[in-house]
Amino acid sequence: MERRSLIKMLLGGGLLGLFLENSKSGKAETGLIRPPGAEPEELFLATCARCGKCAEVCPLGCIKIAHGEQGLAIGTPYIVPVEGYCDLCMKCTEVCTTGALKPVPKEKVRMGLAEIDKDICLARKGEDCRVCHANCPFYDKAIKLENYKYPTVDPDYCIGCGRCEYVCIASPQKAATVKPRKE
Repeated sequence: MERRSLIKMLLGGGLLGLFLENSKSGKAETGLIRPPGAEPEELFLATCARCGKCAEVCPLGCIKIAHGEQGLAIGTPYIVPVEGYCDLCMKCTEVCTTGALKPVPKEKVRMGLAEIDKDICLARKGEDCRVCHANCPFYDKAIKLENYKYPTVDPDYCIGCGRCEYVCIASPQKAATVKPRKE
């Protein structure tokens, strides 16, 4: 067997393994937070051209491009809130030529869902902290203050932009974190 054929076989088998691993549950789940207007994950992976235009136009530079360790998601855009949040400018949806990212009203975006760890939250530790609440783009809707002091997330309004995680001052671990939404 030629070396080239062997390499092709191994590469093909590796890709097939990744595909089968992702399809065991019947759904492709990457665990990545997608830019606003993203199609459901399985359709997104099939539709995204992996051109990187969305990352190029992002004014805050919050859109990253997945590398090889992300399996079938390689080349697709995602957001890491602790490194940068989405300001909902929607420029990424304007340059997407395949429809993987579609224009959507800001209040209808569902990139992820914020969670606040009560054991880490400074407000719950007696400090006067309302940073996540004050910085939320949907002020006093997505993050509300329980008893005028403790931040809580309302999943009906939270869009998963990541701003709360980005601005959280708890250290070394953030109290506010954004997780991808389950479809």
